[in-house]
Amino acid sequence: MTTDTTLSNPADLPVDPPPERPGKIRAAWDQVRQRSTFVWTVGFAFAVVALQLGQGILLARLLGPEGRGQYATCVLYVQMLLYVGLFGGLEVICRYAADAGNEQVPANQNPLRRAALRLGMTTGIATMAVVVLLNVVGLPGEKRFLMPLALICSLSMVGQHVMLIMTAVDRGSGDFRAYNWRRFMSAAAFPGLLLAAFLTFGVDLRVACWMFVAASALSMVVCVIGVPQPLRGASSPPVRSLVRESRPYGVSMLATDLFERLDLLLVMWLTSLVTQGYYAAMVPVVYPLTVIPNTLGLFLFNAGADSNRRLKTADVHRILGSSLAVQAATLVPFLILIGPMVRLVYGEEFSPAIQFAWWLAPVSALKGILQGLDSYVKGRGRPLASILCRVVAAVAMVTLTLLLIDQWGAVAIAFSALVGQIICLVWISAIVYADVHRQHPASVA
Repeated sequence: MTTDTTLSNPADLPVDPPPERPGKIRAAWDQVRQRSTFVWTVGFAFAVVALQLGQGILLARLLGPEGRGQYATCVLYVQMLLYVGLFGGLEVICRYAADAGNEQVPANQNPLRRAALRLGMTTGIATMAVVVLLNVVGLPGEKRFLMPLALICSLSMVGQHVMLIMTAVDRGSGDFRAYNWRRFMSAAAFPGLLLAAFLTFGVDLRVACWMFVAASALSMVVCVIGVPQPLRGASSPPVRSLVRESRPYGVSMLATDLFERLDLLLVMWLTSLVTQGYYAAMVPVVYPLTVIPNTLGLFLFNAGADSNRRLKTADVHRILGSSLAVQAATLVPFLILIGPMVRLVYGEEFSPAIQFAWWLAPVSALKGILQGLDSYVKGRGRPLASILCRVVAAVAMVTLTLLLIDQWGAVAIAFSALVGQIICLVWISAIVYADVHRQHPASVA
């Protein structure tokens, strides 16, 4: 007679410890895979920036300095409120996707994607209404003739919000392959449509504004494809709950993005259309300097949101030091080459814009690091921590601009933006170090 020992009491059965070597191999493989994902994501980010740069060159070449300034006026309030109007929905959806499989978010993320779609449509429509109001009452008198086209551009808000919030599902879940491709196709829509319109029937300011709206609609379609019953299927969590949870992130984004776009607002109100065109044309030129640290921020947000992982002081030293080193190494050759490149690509008529590029380049370099650190703070669930520093930096920026603009002209705005970025970088770095020390009080670099 044999005795049946089939799990009568599993706790009594001996359990062999897992082999150590396969665990080390698996950890090493996971590290290699994470680094590979980061490299690919940086590569796609540069590709997106290249598309945006090509878009900027097309607009400048097709519209000229004054037309570029007119287009910048038409899309200014759309750009200023794009992320503000998300009201933190991007971060909340990202956190839910990172925690898929819990009670509220099943492993099958289609309900979350539908919730993201509905949230994006809700915030998009609400923000579009605010943009319409601002264009009606908030354009300088000499630029009010552009209001009809500015109202057309406001229609793009819904598509852009849906794209941003739905791709947050891919980002939060760690599916950077889908995230990269969707962002790339969305970024390609506008320059692709501009080029097609130029080759077919020509491009003027009105055509550019309508192509901007059409591109946002295509971006939304790219994100909806593959989601069964996107409008009628079950969604979770409810939009009302998501809006309620997103409020702290929305307040944070209000302070952050208004500060980031404050220079463009000052340029619109304090300079001519031609000067505004020069300034706006240089914004996409310097944007590549934000790519590497900004992309690192995608991973830092997930690291902050993961309760099983916490940065140590040495990690922050390494991240901040390497980011500063990379930015410095790319900034120096950029400043040397930017003058000849602008003349070659944009044409001699944009030569006066080079002075803005020289100042906006370090602004962009610091902004990338700042956004990366801020992503970690938000991932830690502390979106309100950086609001005060943005307010202080904005006040300093406006004050400096008003003091210097009579003597320096529009360069005073770019210089003030640099001072504001330095204030924020020092302040938010201190917030990150304080948070890490609170988690690991005994850690030393």
